[in-house]
Amino acid sequence: MSAEEPSRFDELVSRYLDGELAEAEAAELLALLAEPPLAARFLEIARLNSEIAGILAAPVPDEAMVELVRTDIERSLANLPRAEPAPQLRIVERAQPAEFIRPEVAAPRCMSRTRRFAWSGLKWAAAFVILAGLAAMMLFKHTSFGNAPVIASSQGEVRLIGASGERVPTPGDSWQQNETLKTVGPNSRVTLKLRDGSQLDFSDSAIALKEPSAHGCRVTLEHGVLQATVKKHSVRAPFIFATPEAEARVAGTKLRIVASLHSTRLEVGEGEVGFRRRHDDKEITVKSGEYAVVAPNAPFIPRALHADPHHGK
Repeated sequence: MSAEEPSRFDELVSRYLDGELAEAEAAELLALLAEPPLAARFLEIARLNSEIAGILAAPVPDEAMVELVRTDIERSLANLPRAEPAPQLRIVERAQPAEFIRPEVAAPRCMSRTRRFAWSGLKWAAAFVILAGLAAMMLFKHTSFGNAPVIASSQGEVRLIGASGERVPTPGDSWQQNETLKTVGPNSRVTLKLRDGSQLDFSDSAIALKEPSAHGCRVTLEHGVLQATVKKHSVRAPFIFATPEAEARVAGTKLRIVASLHSTRLEVGEGEVGFRRRHDDKEITVKSGEYAVVAPNAPFIPRALHADPHHGK
């Protein structure tokens, strides 16, 4: 294994867990998993994640992974000389994620052989998880990889700016991680949809960045207006809408966020949203039919929308 491979492997695993692995990169990752140390490292990372980037419909239970390794080892040990003591397997508790199965044997000569069988089992289990994830990912390759929002429609001047430069998006294009989205001018707007049915609408000279997130989706709105309909999902993988002043954590709701100079306004049309003021970490809950504002000298409390004469501006 070359010196460059570990960092490349970590990069590929990170892209896989973020749901943004291209087909060529998937093949490269599978090839690297043929090496037992990398297969074991993948299993450690996968187990520490409560979900594998939302790609699998249901996470593979730890018990299933352990059983795969147990079966592989026990079948191999059946061929050892009977005169030697049989190894006893001890299943390590979840509190020690880096240690999956530790064979304990009396004879040192048997230990090295048992370890080879353990590595083989780990590699097999890692390949099982990867192949299941890639199969699910292929179902969405014509729409988006992972949780990347897809352009549904746009009007006026819209741009996506990333490491490779600036591009004009067309319907079907994905808004990728670390890309900045811009709607230029008050009459420009863009609508994006996610595979779970959630929808994001940006307007009013919006500037937004899609940031890395281990779970869910994180969008930072630097300026402009965002209207979002977020389908209900696990509170462990919330949508996070951030501005320079505030952060909204969403597990399913309809909302509107207006970000301007030193001010953020949140309006909730359905459900409820955890709204945090960033400079002091104070958090409140804004419910359906309410709004709240983060701004200098403004009370940070939820208020009824109909009581605000400026609602809708």
